[in-house]
Amino acid sequence: MSKFNIEAGEKPYADGKFKTLLRALKVSIKIKGPFSLFISFLGFPAALLPVILAGQLAILTDELQILMGGDRAVSYALTIFAIVVTLYVAQVLIGAIQRHVNGIDEIKIGRYIQRAVMHHKCNVKYKYIENHDDFQNRIAFTQDHAGRTMAQSMGSIISLLQRVVAFVAASFAMWSVNPIIVLLLYVTAVPAAILAYIQQDETFRRRTKWMEEGHLAMHYYQTILGAYHYGNMQEVRHYGLFDYMKKRWRTIADAFVTKNRKLMAKHVRFNIVADFLRSAVYLGVLLIAAHAIYVNPTVGLGAFTLVFALTGQLQGVTSEVFVGIMTLKQNIPYMQEFFYLDTLEREDMRSGTAISTGEIVFEGVNFSYPNTEAIVLRDINICIRNGEKIAVVGENGSGKSTFISLVCGMFEPQEGKIHVGAVQPVQARSGVSVVFQDFAHYDSSLRDNITVSDKSRNASDDEIMALLRSINVADVIEEQTEGLSELVGSFSEKTNNLSGGQWQKISIARAAYRKDAKIMILDEPTSALDPLAEAQLYHNFSGLTGDKTTILISHRLGITATVDRILVFHEGRIVEDGSHADLIKQDGYYAEMYRAQAQWYQ
Repeated sequence: MSKFNIEAGEKPYADGKFKTLLRALKVSIKIKGPFSLFISFLGFPAALLPVILAGQLAILTDELQILMGGDRAVSYALTIFAIVVTLYVAQVLIGAIQRHVNGIDEIKIGRYIQRAVMHHKCNVKYKYIENHDDFQNRIAFTQDHAGRTMAQSMGSIISLLQRVVAFVAASFAMWSVNPIIVLLLYVTAVPAAILAYIQQDETFRRRTKWMEEGHLAMHYYQTILGAYHYGNMQEVRHYGLFDYMKKRWRTIADAFVTKNRKLMAKHVRFNIVADFLRSAVYLGVLLIAAHAIYVNPTVGLGAFTLVFALTGQLQGVTSEVFVGIMTLKQNIPYMQEFFYLDTLEREDMRSGTAISTGEIVFEGVNFSYPNTEAIVLRDINICIRNGEKIAVVGENGSGKSTFISLVCGMFEPQEGKIHVGAVQPVQARSGVSVVFQDFAHYDSSLRDNITVSDKSRNASDDEIMALLRSINVADVIEEQTEGLSELVGSFSEKTNNLSGGQWQKISIARAAYRKDAKIMILDEPTSALDPLAEAQLYHNFSGLTGDKTTILISHRLGITATVDRILVFHEGRIVEDGSHADLIKQDGYYAEMYRAQAQWYQ
């Protein structure tokens, strides 16, 4: 978390604070829409209403005093009263409309944040998914904190400008009564602003510095509940780990909660002092106004009414302006953290390039994963010809899956060149079909789970079933009441979640459905299948792969005798390359692995 920890001195985003605020304001205006913008601009003249209303109340008070002496007709006082009522009703209505519109805007901005986060996560280069530049923590922080704070801040920028208008107007009106009152209210608003600044700063640092602790506590909690995988519950229960896991969770959670509680308690104490100071000053201001009228009765009771009406207004708006500025300043890091996502490298999404050949070429490729210096692949030079069937074998950690990730364009090599179908790997994706080792489960119909790999193809159910039968995976569909229309997954109405082997068959069907693929990659495609299902799949291996260039990764070497070539990986290098018969004759690393597995089947 070193790159993300603000206390480590790293800047989350390169833009200056003012530029960040302008950018947030532009986004806010873009999201609001015409009606919301109209209400926002209406808020500027509406910000003058409290001052105008207080002025009219002062006039009304003086008129009533004159009426008591019998020196003025009642009609003028009634006119002023009607104006006061009209202004008050207008203020209430505009305030209600603004609150309603602001609530809608906050929802709109929240949705914009969510869409932006999804867009970034789906379009950044895959190295960020592997946590380059601490991406996972930063995206989690944006989802949990920065996005919400960003939405609130964007909505408050225009409101803050409106409060500035109200602040200037109220200050001018009160200054005409007694400048000391204005200065006193200004001074007493400063502590609240400083406290808001400190609290926001501490909150931001707490969220960034303590986030890993909070996530670790939640990890233990979710593990106990089996939220990540129901198998967790079986193991926790079987080994009697509940008390152990609960103790681990409680230790971390208690420490995390204690830190939060201490910080919150400090903030509450400070806020109580600030609130007491504001209340004391409010009484003091009224006494000053009363004394001014006592010393100079010609000022009139209207002045007291004006002070009475505007003191709370000016005190509130002064605190809101000072606190709003401080809070907005402290929210800038949240905005910068959100806008940081725009600075990330994007993947070239021109993956619709139709490739005419399944040839794959690696030239002098070296590769290390993000945030590590360990070289995972070393000096890979290989040419896989169009239509060849290739098996990739080796022990765990030898670089097999990394090799596949590079072919799929998930990463770029630090050195060397890769061409898939004569183009860059990421541009060849429409011509590559893959069964990933960690294949996806989609909570939808079985039809959708299969056809999602080729959304441009419009095959009938009969065509789909014929394809599934040709590769021996049709039994998953035939066992379901609704066939291809059966809804599967944890969230389906019947909670019809398939077994691991059934899901793997669906992933194989998904890869086979991609009609125009020139290359097929199978990364441990039978790891969840029983031996009989595995044998059936490999029995019709040519039916699955056709004339496509095929790369098969498997720890089970029984299938390797049927492929054209075998690439043997060891410590990130291709140490052997040849047919099954050739490699057995060489009596090298592959022959040793094959003999070791052959004993399993004797």
